[in-house]
Amino acid sequence: MAESVRSQPVLLRNRRLDHESLRFYMKRGLRQGTWAALDTVEKALYRCALWITKVRGRIASSKLSMSILGIISKLVITAGTRVYTLGRARAHALWNCYTSAGVFEWAPEVKASFTRRDYIMYLGVMELRG
Repeated sequence: MAESVRSQPVLLRNRRLDHESLRFYMKRGLRQGTWAALDTVEKALYRCALWITKVRGRIASSKLSMSILGIISKLVITAGTRVYTLGRARAHALWNCYTSAGVFEWAPEVKASFTRRDYIMYLGVMELRG
């Protein structure tokens, strides 16, 4: 039970950007390797926010907090999420092409494949590999 509570994002439990939440997401990014994908300015801004929350307790600036939330969204993204996003974009493009070409009129069973997660993941992998 304690393990499931500990693995939940701290930010979602207390709904604010405090030092504990920022440390949690930084550690998560370091473990997943997404911290290395951030550019130097984003890393510096995040470390600055860590220092501010340690000294002051919370972030008062809404502009800084929105920037930090953008960085957090980059830290928590996984490879599967990225592949799925690419697959959905490719599926949307294919859907538009098939609709304009009239493919669904003579092959209506193709529509069902666009709702399957494994097909969307397949499209994402193919899109990622080029």
